[in-house]
Amino acid sequence: MKSWFIILLLLLSSSASAYRYKFFLKGGVSQVWADLHGTGNTEDEMHGTGFNTHFGYKWKYFELSFSSYIYWGEWEDLTFNAEGETISGEGTFRHVSFGPVLRYQFRGVQPFKNWFLFAGIGPVWSLQTVKLDEFTSTGPKFNRNKKLAFESTGGVLSIGLEEDLPYKEMHPVFIEFVYSYKKSRKLSIVDASNFVETNILSTQEADQDLSGSFFMLSIGFTVF
Repeated sequence: MKSWFIILLLLLSSSASAYRYKFFLKGGVSQVWADLHGTGNTEDEMHGTGFNTHFGYKWKYFELSFSSYIYWGEWEDLTFNAEGETISGEGTFRHVSFGPVLRYQFRGVQPFKNWFLFAGIGPVWSLQTVKLDEFTSTGPKFNRNKKLAFESTGGVLSIGLEEDLPYKEMHPVFIEFVYSYKKSRKLSIVDASNFVETNILSTQEADQDLSGSFFMLSIGFTVF
């Protein structure tokens, strides 16, 4: 009986440090504020809502994750160039981005008891879909049955707090502030009338036709 008790203590002590050198999955919800720039020096602000996921591996102080950020919102006045036409108007904005993020945990810095500070950095690739609800165009090609899909690149910087719990099965909570900057590289004109299949009508270079600074506040927890 005594030997079984010792084995149980050893298992518990090993599980207490199990949230190191392990794979993990985190998820959270986000509020996003963005400063968007279109062509012709047009600029507008956007507020959006979304969620994020992070699958990765955790060492003692470092963690590397493949992170994704998805959110959507609206804007009121931006201008774009597509199919040789200039299009101005308002509409909805959907954003999907992903990339590797390296985070460092400052376990010696605890602003609150059992909460440690962390910071992260990484590159990001994104797809930003623009659906115009009300617009004017300088030509007849663009219409309501089309939407714009921008492929963009950029980077992310983050800082946040995470619960300092002994093992991930306790589902530690994190709070993260993320700043990212992205600018477009390619534009695709997509058929918006077909909700079942994605039909790309044409593509063109769109270097910096759409750019922006994105500020995100995220709250989530370790799923497993």
